[in-house]
Amino acid sequence: MATETQKRAMDLKIEKIKQKKPIKMGKIMLEAGYSKKAAEYPKRLVESKGWQELLNTIEDSALINKLNEIALDNEDKRACLQAIDIILKLKDKYPEQKTKIMGLFGALKE
Repeated sequence: MATETQKRAMDLKIEKIKQKKPIKMGKIMLEAGYSKKAAEYPKRLVESKGWQELLNTIEDSALINKLNEIALDNEDKRACLQAIDIILKLKDKYPEQKTKIMGLFGALKE
């Protein structure tokens, strides 16, 4: 279960995203009430079970709609492909660490 400090950090991060401000997790952690020592290692926060639970509660339909708009844009093909890749990952359309080649030929056997 997420702690109150993790919830504050998530709220601050979402607010910065909405304001289109740069996101530095160390600074967000300090604002949320983490110690300076803990803020030096933001990876520990974002990999924690509580943080992952908070990420799962975020409504992703608006994000997916925006990515769909990017994917349908014909001007920048690279952005289209990246958006499509993200959409597929968000919707769990293909498992992690599997490529198209491995999908065609099966997993490598030892």
